[in-house]
Amino acid sequence: MQDKNNKIRKIMLSINQIDGLYYQWARKIGLKENLLSLLYALSDGNPYTQKQISEEWLIPKTTINTVIKECIRNGYIVLRQEPHTKEKLIFLTDAGKEYTENVLNALKQAELLAFDETLKKYPVELEAIFEEFANQLKEAFEKQS
Repeated sequence: MQDKNNKIRKIMLSINQIDGLYYQWARKIGLKENLLSLLYALSDGNPYTQKQISEEWLIPKTTINTVIKECIRNGYIVLRQEPHTKEKLIFLTDAGKEYTENVLNALKQAELLAFDETLKKYPVELEAIFEEFANQLKEAFEKQS
């Protein structure tokens, strides 16, 4: 049992270090962490609702709403009402796409380098393992509620 606890502790520590590195990187380039998360979420080119981003990225809706308003003022995103729903889809404008690409370029290069180096040492489906652990942890937390 102690061995499992130590392994889980190492995972938790690693996750916190990764989160901290993204936070430090955002601050270094003059971005708020939640703005970085929103831009990252939208960087795949797909539109999302505030609710989707809030639920997937675990960012409070009020926080996402504040960041979106800032991005609208800066001309980076637009909201479009979809038929038959109260939710609006968030789209990057051309200026937003360019800004996002500039902001995320160095970050994504660092991620790819780190990912490739990790896979050289541990050639496994790393992303699938993280995703599965996150899903299992979510289910365990829900069972406790």
